[in-house]
Amino acid sequence: MRATAGAGVAALGLGAGVSGSAVGQASGVGNLSEFQELSVSNDNRIVNEDGETFVMRGVNIPDPKRLERTKHLRGKSGEQLLDMVTSNESGWYPRVVRVPAQPQDIGEHPMGHTGPEYEPGELESPDVVADDRRKMRPSQPVAFTEDQLQDYLENYYDPIVERCAERGVYCIVDFHRHWHEQPPGDPSLSDAAAENHLPYNSPYTNYWARNTYSGSQVEFTEDDPGSWGHVDQAWIDAHGYGQTQGDTPYNYEYWQVNEELLEEAIMFWEAAAERYGDMDHVIFEPYNEPTSPGIWGPVEGCGADKQHGLWRTFQDDFMGPILDTIRQYYDGLLLVGVPGWCQSLQGLHWRDFNQAGYDNIAVTWHNYAGHDVSQMHNWFNDTNYQSPDGVEADTGQSLDDPYLEPPNSVDDPDCWGWEGYEAAGLQEAMDHHPVAVTEFGWVDNTDVAHWLRGSTTGLGTTNEYGIPFFDALEEDDRISWVAWVADVRWHPTMFEYPDGPNEGDVADSLENQNFYDPDFEDLPAPCPDLPCEWEILDGEDSGAYIKDRLEVYADDSVPMGLDLVTDDGSNDDSGGNGGNGTPGEPQDTTGDGLYNDITGSGSTTTSDVTEFFDGFTDEYSDPEYFDFTGNGEVTTSDVVELFESI
Repeated sequence: MRATAGAGVAALGLGAGVSGSAVGQASGVGNLSEFQELSVSNDNRIVNEDGETFVMRGVNIPDPKRLERTKHLRGKSGEQLLDMVTSNESGWYPRVVRVPAQPQDIGEHPMGHTGPEYEPGELESPDVVADDRRKMRPSQPVAFTEDQLQDYLENYYDPIVERCAERGVYCIVDFHRHWHEQPPGDPSLSDAAAENHLPYNSPYTNYWARNTYSGSQVEFTEDDPGSWGHVDQAWIDAHGYGQTQGDTPYNYEYWQVNEELLEEAIMFWEAAAERYGDMDHVIFEPYNEPTSPGIWGPVEGCGADKQHGLWRTFQDDFMGPILDTIRQYYDGLLLVGVPGWCQSLQGLHWRDFNQAGYDNIAVTWHNYAGHDVSQMHNWFNDTNYQSPDGVEADTGQSLDDPYLEPPNSVDDPDCWGWEGYEAAGLQEAMDHHPVAVTEFGWVDNTDVAHWLRGSTTGLGTTNEYGIPFFDALEEDDRISWVAWVADVRWHPTMFEYPDGPNEGDVADSLENQNFYDPDFEDLPAPCPDLPCEWEILDGEDSGAYIKDRLEVYADDSVPMGLDLVTDDGSNDDSGGNGGNGTPGEPQDTTGDGLYNDITGSGSTTTSDVTEFFDGFTDEYSDPEYFDFTGNGEVTTSDVVELFESI
């Protein structure tokens, strides 16, 4: 296992928000004053035009059209949110902002991200689906028309792209197709039944591919699930684990991509790539999360070999046409997602994207506190857990379900492909491509989904997940990160809106759980005069710690010019770091004569605590200005006192 203990002031027991080694004090650093074309080096790093390593760090925001539609409900417009999270005066230093373009928002469909709860037997009646549009999730491809797409880009997306340039951050254009919501299955039927069990042609699903094999004992049609688990289990039930050679459903020729889903993605990129492809500050992410069928299991052996055909189908027949479309207009860096919700990267060891004929590719990886690999902090897959007993012997901790041991019926254990605590990590993907972690997050709230808070892992807090996860990411400069999500409604939220609406009032105002069906003026509007104040979530929630990491690493592996960006949107190069500027001076912002704002940023944050800890025996040792405990000297107790005042 890699070391994951926080460094620095964590030794004082201050916990979330102040651990980790400070790389550079951000006060006076600023945002990007120039944009250079990014590419991938021979040693798998994202680099600028001079070949210098650039590590992308930033945040996600919600879909721009959703933000505009709900601005009086949320308390901010899209531009106002972007201004807030790029404000150097407020202590924000992202280098990229990821902007999801959601098909359901482009085409004005119901929300589609989190499905409703279902009563037992409810789905046996198709009338239930027909009578309630909330249960027709997700929006089926093609989910929008060309006219809707052009209106979306011109009126909602363009202003955010342009604002990113003005604020000095790269803009990640993210085609945000993702998970097909499904009601729960029956786990008593099989291991796979509780997840990807619905038919390929179900209105609840959005499989990116399905299997077309037809034999004497096994046949797959559109009435069958398209998931890898279903195909694999059906073949195993008929022929056993070792029958993987010859004419099997695992072969490339039996996998067929979802042509409607592919058509939708290509329609989006024909418009978006032509529109933004010549902008220096734009990076493209072709497809947020290819979902099911996923690539799961080991990197080597029989359990891996039988997934090679599916991986080739994804590269050549699904992602390939999307990349070819983008490359007509744009030669720059692409952030490419992989099957299985961007959680499993082992396919790169079989055939990476360079071998498939594509260059300037970084692969994306998504992780949350509830994912299996997070349970043991095994994000790098550098510990080979062969069994739950092996984990307990190695770490002293026991594994919980859903670790799946090979059943006694397995006649060839090497063909057992399910490795829950190993299959969803980075798998040393950095040996093939840079990795962009374009989604991760956590929240200490039992009311949200388990994969965000970590109900299966006991994680979901800054100390248990956030700190060790960041420590792991920052060990390798081939890894970039973009946190999810700077918002008060999308989970895991980084902020809260104290004066926001009651969720019952929001639900009552919607028709069919759709923000686009009611008239705009009928939506709750607790903030008629924009913008309204948000509060960043701190402590064991993610917001303050993510902001702190952006500040700590503000000038680390950022080989471009940097200028201060003020809250009024103007650039001020007098404080740029570029070797010319100097950090702000410590100051008193409370009127008590003590310099609580150590970094001179205008407010007291965890970065001030980190800076104070690093210098309380030297430049910050004068009791006249730094004796926060009032005992006549400056010690670690004053560091603790400053932290507790935040």
